[in-house]
Amino acid sequence: MTPVLRVGVVGLGKMGLLHAGILNSIDNVKIVAISEKEKLLVKYIKSSLSHVTAYDDYVKMIEAEDLDLIYITTPISSHFPIVLSCIKNKTSFFVEKPLTGNLRESETICKSLEQEHEIIHSVGYNRRFISTFSRAKSLLDAQILGHISYVKTSMYVSNILSKPSGWRSKKSLSGGGVLLDLGAHIIDLLLWYFCPISLVSGQIKSIYSNEVEDFAHMNMEFSDGMKGELDTTWSIEGYRVPELNIEITGNNGKMRVTEDYIKLELHDESLTNSTTTYKQDLDKGVPIDIGGPEYTREDLDFINCVLNKRQSLINVFEAGKAQSVIQAMYDAAKYGGIKEVAYFGQN
Repeated sequence: MTPVLRVGVVGLGKMGLLHAGILNSIDNVKIVAISEKEKLLVKYIKSSLSHVTAYDDYVKMIEAEDLDLIYITTPISSHFPIVLSCIKNKTSFFVEKPLTGNLRESETICKSLEQEHEIIHSVGYNRRFISTFSRAKSLLDAQILGHISYVKTSMYVSNILSKPSGWRSKKSLSGGGVLLDLGAHIIDLLLWYFCPISLVSGQIKSIYSNEVEDFAHMNMEFSDGMKGELDTTWSIEGYRVPELNIEITGNNGKMRVTEDYIKLELHDESLTNSTTTYKQDLDKGVPIDIGGPEYTREDLDFINCVLNKRQSLINVFEAGKAQSVIQAMYDAAKYGGIKEVAYFGQN
């Protein structure tokens, strides 16, 4: 008989509500506790969700409840102490991306988990669960493009078009700007698709924000000599939702991947003609769709990992690699020149 997993959620903002809604629809999962500092939300939980215990302190929740796993959906600046509390209590956890706001904290978490093999952990790089990006991974593994020489990436959204307020504008809360927020998704996919990024250079720029960057353009070299570039901003008009674009060039052709489609242009038509495959041709549907099917796939995958005691594909060590690249990019932008990426943790 499959056990019922007892889940605690830390932070009931947008992402906390999204994941809670999905988890409530999954068999053998029961949300039993929520930690939230906002008093009105705590009052609502106590009055409307009688089966859920509300806490205003995550430490109290972790110590008082017999939890199988914890979802951490708080601002980036708070990830570090909450994750350490989960590790101390030997409780499996999911934390939204990025892992932390800086490399030192991520390295500390990775070192703390090196011998904790019973703790299952995952970080919310959900683009891996979008059908077009996962199919692109399969095509690249099949070497359909031959030898890859260049990858060009971008991610844009119209979030900040005037002087901002809130967590995005405060480095103490966000840990960084658009490179840490949007750029992290690109970096995670590139590390998933290809060999490690070894060298980076580039620039960041604040357009509207005072403490964090609104624009980043980075050049990359991978450990096999492949080159690439990353361009991202959240201060451009015309992008209601984030749009991620990846263009990969090999000696057998090109592939363009977005959330909506994959376009292949191959030189060797004996393999396949140039084609466009759309997201709806790949999607098989999910039990519940709140915010996008990738969130449901992400949560289902993590629940299966916990039930089967199998480490998540997008675990803390994978997220640590992305954090290493991000830090090298910030250093390259700050000091100029080319910066070598120094990785840590498990391979």
